[in-house]
Amino acid sequence: MGLGLIASLLSIWSGVSVALIEVFFGAIAANSIGLSGTPLIDYLGGLGAIMLAFLAGSETRWAVVRKSAYANFTIGAGSFLAPFASALLFTMFVFGWGRPQALVAATALSTTSVALVYTVIIESGHSQTEVGQTVLAARFINDIGTMLALAIATSGLNYRLALFAAAMLIAVLIVLKIAPWFLDKDEHGVSQPDIRFLAVILFLLGGLGSISGTQAVVPAYVIGLALASILERKAGLANRLRTVAFAWFTPFYFLRAGSFLDFVDWPTIAVMTVALLVIKIVSKCAAIVPLTRAFRIPQRDGWSIAMLMSTGLTFGTVAAVAGLTHSIIDRQQYAILVTTVIASGTIPALIAQKILHSRSSRPGLP
Repeated sequence: MGLGLIASLLSIWSGVSVALIEVFFGAIAANSIGLSGTPLIDYLGGLGAIMLAFLAGSETRWAVVRKSAYANFTIGAGSFLAPFASALLFTMFVFGWGRPQALVAATALSTTSVALVYTVIIESGHSQTEVGQTVLAARFINDIGTMLALAIATSGLNYRLALFAAAMLIAVLIVLKIAPWFLDKDEHGVSQPDIRFLAVILFLLGGLGSISGTQAVVPAYVIGLALASILERKAGLANRLRTVAFAWFTPFYFLRAGSFLDFVDWPTIAVMTVALLVIKIVSKCAAIVPLTRAFRIPQRDGWSIAMLMSTGLTFGTVAAVAGLTHSIIDRQQYAILVTTVIASGTIPALIAQKILHSRSSRPGLP
């Protein structure tokens, strides 16, 4: 927890995402002082992943998604499919990885960072512009593809996955029926029935996901999507959830994710990381820029959207951790994927910030 506190102070001072610093601290601590997980730390880290997935889903704004739905869906689908296919083929035929390992890699590299996208869009003042609205909507489509790929990568296409999908549909319908009754009771001091209700739902459906062979983050994300409209009207509840998640649970998740990194074979890891980072950014841009032009979005804005959609952090590390804990990938493959995810959480975001800030500074533009 001390490492988490130092990471938060450094994040405020440097402007770098606290999640990136926590992953870095976890790696340094594991390779220098022998920091290792305990059952309690692993459990708290698991809760952090569930909370991150739920909050990511709950941040979806359905009105934004429905606006220009065809364009948003097409750009989001291209943003997922292009890097997924490119990473899958590259890791199989160039790196020589097996299909299960390549599928985990493709899932980890197909993501778009929810946290980084929101931060850049809000800080640059583009939350209400065409660029901001398109990115926020397309990011949702991208995340749906990533969650489906993660479910398939960790459980495979079998009857259990089909049963899980059916059970989730029923669960969503039930939760939508009963949630308003609990979530309206948000002024009851220490009893907090609204947060406890959400905790019960996330635990139950997380257990259902584990039984089906998928990750507990998948049902958490789906329930977040289902409750997004309700939580949008309850800013107080959403803020309390973020406080609980980011203060108590996510530090353990990101520190644990970093602790799996092994510094033994870094020259090889560095070369393979650069290759995968180029594959991700180039494939995203190759898909998104032409699509934005097809929908008459200015070229400069198209590059801004492409760079923002190339960022990755939370779901990328979730997919890599899932692959490692399921013994699908080994420590070296994990290190390659997480290092690539971290790099994609910094380089494209910095480029996007530069483009957006320069765009805002031009006369006559918002």
